[in-house]
Amino acid sequence: MATIIDVAKKAGVSRTTVSRVLNKSPLVNAETRKNVLKTIHELKYTPNILARSMRSRKTKSFAVLIPEFTNLYYSELLKYIEIEARKKGYLAVVCTTEIDPEREKEYVLQLLRRNVDGFIFCWYRGVSEYREYLRDIVRKAPVVLLDQPSGGLPITSVYTDGYKGVKDLTNYLINKGHRKFGVIKNLGIFPVNQNRFRGFLSAVEENDLNAEECLVEEADYSMEGGYDAARRLLLRGNPTAVIAMDDTVAIGAMEYFINEKKLSIPGDIAVSGFDNISLSRLTSPPLTTVGQPIERIAAEATSQLINLVENASGENREIVLPPELIIRASTG
Repeated sequence: MATIIDVAKKAGVSRTTVSRVLNKSPLVNAETRKNVLKTIHELKYTPNILARSMRSRKTKSFAVLIPEFTNLYYSELLKYIEIEARKKGYLAVVCTTEIDPEREKEYVLQLLRRNVDGFIFCWYRGVSEYREYLRDIVRKAPVVLLDQPSGGLPITSVYTDGYKGVKDLTNYLINKGHRKFGVIKNLGIFPVNQNRFRGFLSAVEENDLNAEECLVEEADYSMEGGYDAARRLLLRGNPTAVIAMDDTVAIGAMEYFINEKKLSIPGDIAVSGFDNISLSRLTSPPLTTVGQPIERIAAEATSQLINLVENASGENREIVLPPELIIRASTG
């Protein structure tokens, strides 16, 4: 197995020059860099990542913490994060917290001991309740927060404007003639869904509808949760349109309406969701939804985190991405 000494000897340069090339130092001229890289390729030299990380205190790795795996949104998000990380020479380590704060804290502790360079948190809990906890993490490694604003903390946040997305969706359904709404929220502990729900309420109030007449149920992030919430909605009334705050739940609701109640979608009841996961295009009928730019979220989160890792003077940013109303056959 070739060593850095072998590379330096064959390329006719010093070990320091080879090291500078590996670390992309601007102190090496283009011709020398090309010669060293060619030699590295010929000798199939692989740098000792562990030794380099011990010297630089950088491991070229970061952690992504997600609440659970059942929501297909995370599968797609993680795919794009991994693509972006690989492009930049980083390794993304994924952990699922199962929405358990103690499990999350243990993961963070273990990951810090392994010297990960930073964290991406897919975090549905309220920032305000955990300010000191997040501050303590940021003192050790940079953090990028997905799904909600930073709340003034020294972290970068990347998220879609869920308020506007659901408001646009609700206005579209009202313009289609719907007045009796059923809403399936995700559990009340998640601020991101409260923000989406506020978008629904805003559209209802601006159109002079009575919010108290709307039927609201809660569900966890699963098709089973959506299926059961849809059953409870119909026990309480007969909405003509159902808005679920994520696609996985909406698809579960559709299964109940079609298979259990033999309802026609959208003839008897219109159904819509949020996220635009790939499965939403494949349901029968295809699901109307509010699209999140998942690929861009992943790219922004990954590039922002790596910038904070590699630049001590890097600034935190609040990146709010626009939603897209995607009309399909489930709403007619």
